[in-house]
Amino acid sequence: MNCYPFIEAEKAGDHSVKRACELLQVSRSAYYAERTGGPSPRERRDAELTGKIIEIHDNSRHTYGSPPAACWVVPGCAGCPRGRDTDEA
Repeated sequence: MNCYPFIEAEKAGDHSVKRACELLQVSRSAYYAERTGGPSPRERRDAELTGKIIEIHDNSRHTYGSPPAACWVVPGCAGCPRGRDTDEA
């Protein structure tokens, strides 16, 4: 059940978003994230990297090994997969 329209209606009626979220047991951050719509910058970057990694994997005849495919697409990557590229814009 999508409870966000109810919260939106409560907000339009000058009621508390905080209280509506508490009653419906959803976080305010989830409500506001739903309102903004669309993927986050991190989700967009993940999708971009996934596409590049799949392309590299396909071009390598579906092989894997050292260096991992992520090392070919993440600038400055040294010895993946120790973590994420923190240089996200």
